[in-house]
Amino acid sequence: MMRWRGAMLDISRHYFDADFIKKTISSLAIFDYNTVHLHLTDDQGWRLESKVFPLLHEVGSIRKHSQNNHGQLEATFDGIEHSGYLTHEDVQKIIRHATSLGIQVVPEINIPGHTGALLAAYPQFGINQKHVEVSGRWGISDYLLRPFPETFEFLEKVFQEVAQLFPSEYIHVGGDESLINNWLLDPEVVAWMKSQGFTTTKEIFIFFMKEVEIIINNLGKKMVTWDDAFAFDPEHATQAAVMSWRGAAIAQIALDYGREVIQGPVFPTYFDYSQEVSSAEPLAIGGPVTFDDVLAFTPLPGATGVQFQLWSEYIQSPIHAEYMMWPRAAALAFRCWGDGDSFEDYFDQRRAKLEALGVTIRDPDPLKRVDITHLGIGEYNRGFDTAHMMQALEKSAIAGEVAEFN
Repeated sequence: MMRWRGAMLDISRHYFDADFIKKTISSLAIFDYNTVHLHLTDDQGWRLESKVFPLLHEVGSIRKHSQNNHGQLEATFDGIEHSGYLTHEDVQKIIRHATSLGIQVVPEINIPGHTGALLAAYPQFGINQKHVEVSGRWGISDYLLRPFPETFEFLEKVFQEVAQLFPSEYIHVGGDESLINNWLLDPEVVAWMKSQGFTTTKEIFIFFMKEVEIIINNLGKKMVTWDDAFAFDPEHATQAAVMSWRGAAIAQIALDYGREVIQGPVFPTYFDYSQEVSSAEPLAIGGPVTFDDVLAFTPLPGATGVQFQLWSEYIQSPIHAEYMMWPRAAALAFRCWGDGDSFEDYFDQRRAKLEALGVTIRDPDPLKRVDITHLGIGEYNRGFDTAHMMQALEKSAIAGEVAEFN
């Protein structure tokens, strides 16, 4: 059976508490998932208590408002404060529950980009040491950590605390969508580049990630990054496991370079994408990723595992999160490590356990389907499936562009 059978929950954009996480772990265990990846930090929120650097949760967990329309539109905001974080006790309860069901919980602390909430708490580690607010806006930000010794000393203490809390074999450090050219906007970073003999921001990025890899490995953990961090420069990238979200081609290159690869391509494992293009569905970031798309997915030979992603910019409530997961999460399990020839039989054998947990399941019959369209945020033209995907990939490519230093 596949070694990494994963589900990612983003509790940074919208916070989901320990009870919901435990319930979700119980539901995933029914379908032999063995890894829950918690996306704990981002520009929009830091969701983990820190006793070492308490401002991370005291400041970083609170944003003054949230964008209440689609991220491709001119942003409008709801004016409502959003907050929440997992205490150490919460994490311990989650891990005890997960361990009892054979599931590891992998934490993600995102660096060097997606760090707005961190920098709201400790701006001295960001470019130009500017004052930063926890962002209420969706999308890729300009926030970036500086590649200086004091930053790595800070990160070492952060990751030490995380490693003590989470017994998992892995720690995920993000590494994605970092607008690395912004390092050139900081005169102190530019001066440091000269002193180090670096000529491109790509070289800074590689240096940064290797410093973090040393920290993670010294804690006895394996590092995981999104595929952006590997694809910047496969020849010089870290030895981290590669979580591939941009398709099979990058995943195969990582395999060819001898990396562990966890496949989580946007199509069809981003379960925050709509399940069909219809006004009867709640607003989603893109799509559709249909049930049949999931059943047609074929992992690459040699991949360590497969994982679905539930990003939460447009998902604010447990019922909405479950609606987006089920039955697609069951379809992914059936396709990648399930048994039998019929998904219907496979699901029917397990459905009663899922329903006993009180999980919301999207019924294939529209007449029986729970109506949660009122839980979506804002209005947006839904005919944007391929165009949106291409724009997302282009943005990611832009993030990886090399800036020549003059």
